[in-house]
Amino acid sequence: MLNIVHYPDPILAEKMPNFDFAHPIMDPEELEKVLIETMFKNNGIGLSANQVGIRTRVFVMGTKHGPELTRAYFNPQVLNNEEDYADLPEGCLSFPNIFVKVKRPLKITCSWQNTKGEFQIGDFQGYGCKCFLHELDHLDGFVFKDKVSRLKWDLAIKKAKRKK
Repeated sequence: MLNIVHYPDPILAEKMPNFDFAHPIMDPEELEKVLIETMFKNNGIGLSANQVGIRTRVFVMGTKHGPELTRAYFNPQVLNNEEDYADLPEGCLSFPNIFVKVKRPLKITCSWQNTKGEFQIGDFQGYGCKCFLHELDHLDGFVFKDKVSRLKWDLAIKKAKRKK
């Protein structure tokens, strides 16, 4: 298991380089395994490589309730998104105990590579869409704090402090 990087660590603001299957920084299957293990140990549903200090474009997402569906998404991209958006609550392992509503599309079509480097295409909606976009933001150097107004963020911080 790896340690989670917390905001404002500078790695969270960096755009991550593509995972190079010809010259991998580590075995892709091992990277998937350690990211999933770390995500589950921290009760997350998504985790990007830079959130554990690894500089490459990969994230994992899934749940303990469906571990067979949990997988890594190498070099992910959004190909298309619906015009319909919704404000849905999000949390982040790099911002413990903070939750804020972020406006995101309700459905996206994406491409990525699996652990063997094979290209995949799929649609995500609802919770999966939100999670995919949240983790992709991490790989692009953005955090969910960057996606909301200062007022919305300040209210989320106050709420988190009250819960402690």
